[in-house]
Amino acid sequence: MCGIVGYIGNNSIEENLLNNLNLLEYRGYDSAGIAVLENHEIKLTKAVGCINNLKEKIKPSINATIGISHTRWATHGESTIENAHPHVSQNSNWAVVHNGIIENYAELKNDLIKDNFIFKSETDTEVIPQLLQHLDCNNNIKTLIDTCNKLEGSFALAVINKNVSDTLYLAKRKSPLYISANENEIFIASDPICFAGKTETYFALNDDEFCEAKLNNIKFYNSSCETIIKNPIPLNTFEENLGKQNYNHFMLKEIDETSKVLNRIVLTYKDNCVFDKINKDLLNNINKVILIGCGTAYHACLMGAHYLESFARIEARCYISSEFRYSNPIIDNKTLAIFVSQSGETADTLMAHELSKQKGAKTVAITNVLYSTLSKVADYVFPVCAGPEIAVASTKAYSAQVAVLNMFAKYLSNLLRDSKYDYLNDILTLSKNLKILDVENLELLAEDIAKQSSALFIGRNLDHITCEEASLKLKEITYINTHAHPAGELKHGFLAVVEQGTPVFVIATQKALLDKTLNAASEAAARGAKIIVASQFNIEEKNIKNLFYHIKLQEFDEDLMAITAMYSFQMLSYLTSIKRGIDPDKPRNLAKSVTVE
Repeated sequence: MCGIVGYIGNNSIEENLLNNLNLLEYRGYDSAGIAVLENHEIKLTKAVGCINNLKEKIKPSINATIGISHTRWATHGESTIENAHPHVSQNSNWAVVHNGIIENYAELKNDLIKDNFIFKSETDTEVIPQLLQHLDCNNNIKTLIDTCNKLEGSFALAVINKNVSDTLYLAKRKSPLYISANENEIFIASDPICFAGKTETYFALNDDEFCEAKLNNIKFYNSSCETIIKNPIPLNTFEENLGKQNYNHFMLKEIDETSKVLNRIVLTYKDNCVFDKINKDLLNNINKVILIGCGTAYHACLMGAHYLESFARIEARCYISSEFRYSNPIIDNKTLAIFVSQSGETADTLMAHELSKQKGAKTVAITNVLYSTLSKVADYVFPVCAGPEIAVASTKAYSAQVAVLNMFAKYLSNLLRDSKYDYLNDILTLSKNLKILDVENLELLAEDIAKQSSALFIGRNLDHITCEEASLKLKEITYINTHAHPAGELKHGFLAVVEQGTPVFVIATQKALLDKTLNAASEAAARGAKIIVASQFNIEEKNIKNLFYHIKLQEFDEDLMAITAMYSFQMLSYLTSIKRGIDPDKPRNLAKSVTVE
């Protein structure tokens, strides 16, 4: 959510800033802005909408060598030019871009207004440059630290001062910020993805750390303005090309990368013995497992809880991250808490982790980003190995999360029973054979679904969890109003919304529950529903009334059918989005990495 980039160097400053902003589009935004320092004057350009709108307004600077830029996802105030970042102090000395939320901004703003400061925006961010001016002590890094010590909430800040043409100032609390450099350039970003191909190492700021960055001289400070030493982190080469290559959209590319990701998981976990730190001694001190995540990650948690109870026979419960802290959860030092987050920066998930650690739980991070905050604070880290995922709607990362949780449950089963079941081979087999059986007919189905305004998903047990994720995927990138329910609940209320022509997706991959699930489909069909069944079984012989379409799935072990089913529904959602004229990579109002509560 929101993106920060900064640059010092001589290589077309606006072009560098814009190119890196493009890499952060996945975070979600509704306006963008840029500030460069030219001849000791801060030159601002802002635009509502996409980065291209900003690009069209920019007049390249001749002498500028330093700048900051930002993509904003509106929190305080609507998406307008006035509310877009960067924000500038009243005396025009300071320019700031900010990710996060300043929780005490109203109090600070009122105090500044009493001191005759005039505000031009509705944002919480604008208090920061005004406070920098108010507290200016002619020592810029101390001024920044003094300012941040007055802020409550979360922030990642990149700051320039018009009187210093070669220095960027940074601050970080509960929102990610990274810095990297080569011989001639300095790069600032919310995600090290922006450094790929340009540098070999980077620095990650921890909470309440600050940075004064100029070429060949990067200094770090704590909140007492004392210098600190930080070690550089190697920048891993990304295995996937960061561009779309020959694909029209990142989402399609990322769906197509699922098989490769699953294979990478197997190799990574085999070569590095990732699960081995979870040993029998640790398990003997655990009496409960909880799983916490948001959105798609929460659905992976639901799948993981089922696996843990089915294979390892360990009690497991799931929580939605944003609800966790307010549910008075029962946690102690015998709890194993598993946190699932693609980015590892999800604010609600990080806060849930903090609470769990306070209560003594052992914690596991299942994340795609090994340099993330979640990876740093968890006791154990299980990598998702999905590589960069740029499209807002998660696809390959969800399949990877489910695969990791499946393997972990089977690993625990081996551990508890002293068995040697080859759980890696299950995922390897899936990776080698995963495909969509009938893309052309799926595209015809998408044409029909694109004309609908609503749809229902029903299934039982594991299939109900897949329904939840399939419903979310269709909802978030096509804007069709979808809902998912357990098939057995159909007659307990939501059958009332079924009418003539209502699309009802029926996911039926478990043989023991097949007839019961199809009975529910028949109940909906009797009320005029249009039935679409996703199954590996021969559905046609069941003579279902109003069977509109059968999404034929490949057959794998039933516990892994969730991945092959979701693979098809990700593609259906993508195709339907295209038919509706929507950009599937950037659904409205949504951000990929939600870094504020």
